[in-house]
Amino acid sequence: MEIEYKLRELLMPVLGIANIEEIQPSHALVNDLGAESIDFVEILYLIETHFGVKIQIQEITMVDYASVDTSVDGKVTQVIAEKLNRDFKTDKFHEGQSVRDIYENFTVGDLSTIIALKTEKPKQEA
Repeated sequence: MEIEYKLRELLMPVLGIANIEEIQPSHALVNDLGAESIDFVEILYLIETHFGVKIQIQEITMVDYASVDTSVDGKVTQVIAEKLNRDFKTDKFHEGQSVRDIYENFTVGDLSTIIALKTEKPKQEA
């Protein structure tokens, strides 16, 4: 995927990684690649500059998902897990996961999916 490859290139200097092969779509930005909250500001800026799409930090931190239909203790409900799996074209999300766990395991591939969806929207609406 062209988007995925370019995203991996953009992530290299932000995360201090010298070889693109060290960044794979399955790698979690936080848990595997060591991204910190300040890194996301630069990552989102680079995405907007290169791909021309604006991604809100809430889309990565899962705030949008956390605010609707989650249980009181911050665990993901079945409804939210199904929505996440549908939105990210995966089956890795499940009822009972903490929102923090989802954020910490948000992958390069997940971010690539958001970019792809946002770059396709204007074409679909035209």
